[in-house]
Amino acid sequence: MKVLVALCVLTIVTLSYSSPLTQECYYDDRGLCSGFCEEGTHSYTTGCGPVTPEATCDNPNPIAGKGDVCDYSDCYCNAPTVRDTVSGKCVNLEDCPKKEEKKEENAAKA
Repeated sequence: MKVLVALCVLTIVTLSYSSPLTQECYYDDRGLCSGFCEEGTHSYTTGCGPVTPEATCDNPNPIAGKGDVCDYSDCYCNAPTVRDTVSGKCVNLEDCPKKEEKKEENAAKA
């Protein structure tokens, strides 16, 4: 009986220190969770509808495409951040690399 009480207390203590799952899943074409979105992003899915591309530094206000796409799921940056396509990170729009900086980076890579 003492062992059972000790296990219950240990379980409660362990659960009190654990944080709830805050990450969202992105889903495969079968509707199964295929991975978790990283911190600062959320799961985006169309259900069965037009896809709105993720907001990026180059296109901060994307418009939904035409036609329906079913079972599309991805991780999009949480507003007000946008995806920096160079680094792949979510950044504030004012922190996006300037167009001139991108040209210089590409020239340096060549």
